[in-house]
Amino acid sequence: MTSIQSKETNPLTTEEWQRYLRQMTLPGWSLEGQARLRQISILVIGAGGIGSGLLPYLAGAGVGRIGIVDGDTVDTTNLHRQVLYGAENVGQPKATAAARRLSGANPLPDITAFPFRLTAENAGELISGFDLVADGSDNTETRYVVNDACTAHGKTLIWGAAAGFQGQLSVFNLPRADGQHGPNLRNLYPDVPTDAPDCVDAGVMGPVPGIVGAMMAAEVLKIATGVGEPLSGQLLVFDVRGMVFRSFKFQ
Repeated sequence: MTSIQSKETNPLTTEEWQRYLRQMTLPGWSLEGQARLRQISILVIGAGGIGSGLLPYLAGAGVGRIGIVDGDTVDTTNLHRQVLYGAENVGQPKATAAARRLSGANPLPDITAFPFRLTAENAGELISGFDLVADGSDNTETRYVVNDACTAHGKTLIWGAAAGFQGQLSVFNLPRADGQHGPNLRNLYPDVPTDAPDCVDAGVMGPVPGIVGAMMAAEVLKIATGVGEPLSGQLLVFDVRGMVFRSFKFQ
């Protein structure tokens, strides 16, 4: 698999050793893997239910720079699943509230809030400044804008979706050893669907987007450290009603 190559030469600080020791003892991770994480940057689209399961693990693992794009504010209806927030955050911009919460848990990563919507007009400028992109947005059109911008700028996209009792996960546009890139969202779903369910219409069980977000975090860490095989060319689908997980290959 292709991983992020580290140029980091500085040794870890005492605080970093203490924070990250449990993951650094994993087979294949070591000091080099942690150095890669400290060097990497990722732009996260959406700080809602999926973002709440994704962002704390990225910050907790020591990803060096994290950007958070979300134009929404915290609403009471979010609180059963968006566990980054509490009642005191209702009415606040999600991006800034999330950045503040993450920095409180781990002050070492550089975390930047972008409290506005990602659009076709600003996507390229935002995405080009980061190594990886993770899309946990709840808007179908936004997902295609993110995918197309990642394809245009050669960025790997970690993608997830959740509604009802179901979640989906994949990795798009992953660089390959032959110099090409793996498949992207349009290879899986060529056209923007007009009937894709969302949390407003279909409802959502609180843990479902959190599960998707946690698995997306695992994909990010695998790509960054070179440990394991990413879900490139595979779509992972699960339904918590029967706790059934299925994986489908696509080209």
